[in-house]
Amino acid sequence: MIRVARTARRPVSAAVAPATLRLRVADWAAAASGRNDKRDWLGWAQGEPPRSDAGPSAALPASFRRRITPIGQMAFRAAQAVGPCAQARFIFCSRHGEFGRTRALLETLARREEPSPAEFSLAVHNALAGILSIERKNDAGHTAIAAGADSFGFGLVEAAACLRIKPAEPILLVYFDEGLAGEYAELREGQETALAVALLLVAGQNDGGDLLLSYAPGPRDAPACPATDQALDFLRFLLSNESERTSSGGSIEWRRHRDPA
Repeated sequence: MIRVARTARRPVSAAVAPATLRLRVADWAAAASGRNDKRDWLGWAQGEPPRSDAGPSAALPASFRRRITPIGQMAFRAAQAVGPCAQARFIFCSRHGEFGRTRALLETLARREEPSPAEFSLAVHNALAGILSIERKNDAGHTAIAAGADSFGFGLVEAAACLRIKPAEPILLVYFDEGLAGEYAELREGQETALAVALLLVAGQNDGGDLLLSYAPGPRDAPACPATDQALDFLRFLLSNESERTSSGGSIEWRRHRDPA
């Protein structure tokens, strides 16, 4: 069973939701098919095709490979690639979580068989955060966010709210998701793709290097957006020279812009 240290009972963002949120990205990493390091992603932001000489993904300890699904391993590789964050608070956000594991549990129940307690305990959304906190001996606490197509956006909101309350405590935000498969594939919204993004976030310093975030309800008749689009949109903004970018989620319009100070 996963032992969770000081997990928040509800997201801090439920209590703190200012109109404009401020934070700073101290480091970042992302993982997707054919893109394994910063050089790959910087090329992607400039419209370049994947490199044919892209190196292999970083290896994970055998204990991770045995216990974690491929999308979970992708999330951990991204988390390992960011700068030192030994006692950062973890925020994991995902629309579907490790859906392959959840699907296997549903199939077990459909066969009227007893599900594995270990598999069940690892199927919850905060399982990966718990495993990473144990591996790093991190007792700073963690939060799991699942908010449909806006999961990444609300992960950022939670991070900014935490930094507003405890500006000295950095945040490791890990987003991961993949498209639904098998009999659930017809429920996909757009071109969902396997993606993991890790951001080391710190409090803003009001010196021109901060990112400002705001959000508002989107049009009610807007089509649903793939969850991964939110994270990719943020990465494109982060790696570009754009001063501002607005993107749509499932029910929210997200605005990100750079502090002009």
